[in-house]
Amino acid sequence: MSALLARRAREGALWLAAALPLAASLWLTACRNASWDGVDEAVVRRVAEDAGRHDTGPLFAGLEGDLLLFAFLWAGLIAGFTLGYFSRVLFVERAGAPAGKAGGEGLRAD
Repeated sequence: MSALLARRAREGALWLAAALPLAASLWLTACRNASWDGVDEAVVRRVAEDAGRHDTGPLFAGLEGDLLLFAFLWAGLIAGFTLGYFSRVLFVERAGAPAGKAGGEGLRAD
């Protein structure tokens, strides 16, 4: 009985291994000319036009593609460093305490 099940499992796996690439290629062929609109085109633009607003163009017109991503990367790095540096006043240093001493030392809830 187990030999029969093992043989059927192998046949099923072979059939699946042959059918999946065929189904994927058929699906890709059928969707080749399909439009893959993002949320901006599919929803936001339609709602904005219904409200009487129209596209004014990109905010960062000179930055396109990977250059825009690179600019946002640097902006995030600079903002993260700045916030991290100045947050030490809230979490580490206390008014009148030296910078080497943690802000929570000496505080007790009696």
